[in-house]
Amino acid sequence: MYDAIVVGSGATGAWTAQLLARSGRRVLVLEGGPRPTPDQLHRLMRHDDPEGPLPTQPVQSRLPGHSPPIAPFLVDDALHPYATHDPTAYTWLRSRQLGGRTVLWGGVAPRLADEDFASTSTGAAWPFTAADIAPHYDRVEAALGVDRHQPLTAAEQALARALEARWPGAQARSRPGIAQRPGRADDDGVVWPAAASPVLLLGEAVSAGADVRTDCIVEALALDAERVVGVDIVDRLTHERRRVAADSVVLCASTIESTRILMHSRNREHPAGVGGSSGHLGRHLRDHLAFTVSGTAAGFTGPDADVPLGGPFGIHMALPHRRFQVEGWAQRGAPRPGRPARFILAASFEMTGGSSGVVTLHPELRDAWGIPAPDIRMAVSDDDHERVRHVEAEVLELCASAGFEIEEIDRHYEVLRAYVHDVGTARMGSDPSSSVVDPFNRVWDAPNVLVVDGACWPANPCPNPTLTMLAIASRACEALAG
Repeated sequence: MYDAIVVGSGATGAWTAQLLARSGRRVLVLEGGPRPTPDQLHRLMRHDDPEGPLPTQPVQSRLPGHSPPIAPFLVDDALHPYATHDPTAYTWLRSRQLGGRTVLWGGVAPRLADEDFASTSTGAAWPFTAADIAPHYDRVEAALGVDRHQPLTAAEQALARALEARWPGAQARSRPGIAQRPGRADDDGVVWPAAASPVLLLGEAVSAGADVRTDCIVEALALDAERVVGVDIVDRLTHERRRVAADSVVLCASTIESTRILMHSRNREHPAGVGGSSGHLGRHLRDHLAFTVSGTAAGFTGPDADVPLGGPFGIHMALPHRRFQVEGWAQRGAPRPGRPARFILAASFEMTGGSSGVVTLHPELRDAWGIPAPDIRMAVSDDDHERVRHVEAEVLELCASAGFEIEEIDRHYEVLRAYVHDVGTARMGSDPSSSVVDPFNRVWDAPNVLVVDGACWPANPCPNPTLTMLAIASRACEALAG
């Protein structure tokens, strides 16, 4: 019998397990996928092709930058299907192994602005203030080793001047992140990407007493009438089903997967699934609309020898009042003797009230373990598309003014597939009639179940979400431990 079961070993799962184990709880972390092999990790970090056949990935291969070394760290689409009315409307990019998506995470870690918590464009308010979450940001940044003060390259300084001239009052800053080189070794000496949760957070959880089991797919919450008494799991390899008991369950399985678990947890007392009584479970799915421009920076050779060559560092500018951010890098990367420096600049946008998605369980489609697959419906408003196109024109003009030549434009917003910043579907709030979880992430219908990953978000402000997910998890665990 465990005090808490944490479902998922990615960023929020590893962090939650660490916090709860340190508070004296007996914690079990369940991961549906395998532990990556040392060879897979080695080939990923060297970008060498793996040996043997690759997974079937007609969907996962839409991830920008998809390549054979990355393929083993994304799911096999034949085993993990989902339904959608239009393949161009939404692409669910999934990673199921120890560490989850953090094995491929770039480590970019900005905070949300105070304005992001003060108001939303969706009509759903955050049930806490920026001041409430600030100490948890401090705590998470210290645990991750987030660097907020890397210097800008000369080319990035030119971009900063152009950005600030285009949008007066906004300030371009160093992009905060986690250094990607060198990799980190686990207790067995296996080297992982530096931002992967098994070496960044989960190892500390294990040291504090947490147990970790891989190849354990959580099918549903275990129910005894209205009470949640643990989880029902399926062995990934043998397909054997069994129940694991716990006083509380913390869902960190990723936005859509956590909600899939809640929706499939049904009985007479929970006919719409645990958390479904308000009618909001599965609703309000959002992701970032985005575009990326890349090319060369005339007048600058690269990379700049005075700054780190790899990792998430670069330039960042948030415009919360306009619901978008611009970030990227210039004069970094591989050496280019005698040639102009490279640059990449991306803009990502919050979906406003007219854009959102709905997740339900498909009545017939099942995954390889007989579990109902999600059915995802996403709609983006004409107003949001027009907003993105307008800013795209502005970014093209500012790049020209800074002497940056654009060679490629990737309009991710035309097919929602690139940013993997999905949030919503089990949103938090102060009223059980309009939300799924309370201000401290407890499911209104079952207070011993917490949802602390992106599923709990009431909106999707434009900054990269991982750091804020961890700060929210920190706040929830503090309340649970108390």
